[in-house]
Amino acid sequence: MASLIFEKFSLSLVLFGLDQEVKFILNFDTMTNNCRTEGSLMRKFQFFLVVETILIALAFMTILASNLSSFILIVVITLLALRFYRLGSRNDFLLTASLLLLFLIFMLNPYTIAAVLVGILYVMINHFAQVKKKNRYALLTLQEEGLDVTKKPHQWIGNDEHVETDTYAFDDINVIRLSGSDVINLSQVIVSEQNNVVMIRKVYGPTKILVPVDVSVSLDVSSIYGYVRFFDAPEYDLRNEEIRLSDHIDGRTKSVKIIINVIAGLVEVERI
Repeated sequence: MASLIFEKFSLSLVLFGLDQEVKFILNFDTMTNNCRTEGSLMRKFQFFLVVETILIALAFMTILASNLSSFILIVVITLLALRFYRLGSRNDFLLTASLLLLFLIFMLNPYTIAAVLVGILYVMINHFAQVKKKNRYALLTLQEEGLDVTKKPHQWIGNDEHVETDTYAFDDINVIRLSGSDVINLSQVIVSEQNNVVMIRKVYGPTKILVPVDVSVSLDVSSIYGYVRFFDAPEYDLRNEEIRLSDHIDGRTKSVKIIINVIAGLVEVERI
């Protein structure tokens, strides 16, 4: 019996040692692959810097040989960009560097154009490489249970009444439109509980929401140039502003939250 227990204990130690060895090998391989990837990226970046330096140097030499005043102006702008970079003024540095790049491009120097094209090509290659790497390690999780899918097209232009005359249970409303008049009549639906949402996003047009007397309302409107009429309250003017209004009254068990984002238009909430 003692020998059997000893053999099981020895086997457990061996398996534990093998498991740790496998984990160590996997971790070592992962670290090796990461180091190789970082080394490859560093070599590509160094090669890119060498090519860009050569092209910019050739551009400066050709400009110096053809037009001395332009070369002096480029040197001054470059020194200003370096000064702003050392001072940590990021906005001034970006502005100066952009002016330098535009000036070089407007001179139609072939080496400058080649340097810009090489930079764009380098950024595109690295971007697609990162996307490919992320897609390679993407994990897909499939849901085994069935899904209830309901698709409804948006009417981008024109007038629309989002609730029919038949009475039915409330379902959250999410509307995206370019322009038009929207009328939402909540008296024709059965509003229950507290988590009811109406969301409307459009560019231009009036919006009217009709709410029963036994339903509390929370209104959130964002507009660049709009007006809000909330029940009997005075009209509010919105100029690139957001306003939140509510009429929560004790005793009401039903509520609806209305979120409207419109560039220009009138928003009305009325009792019926």
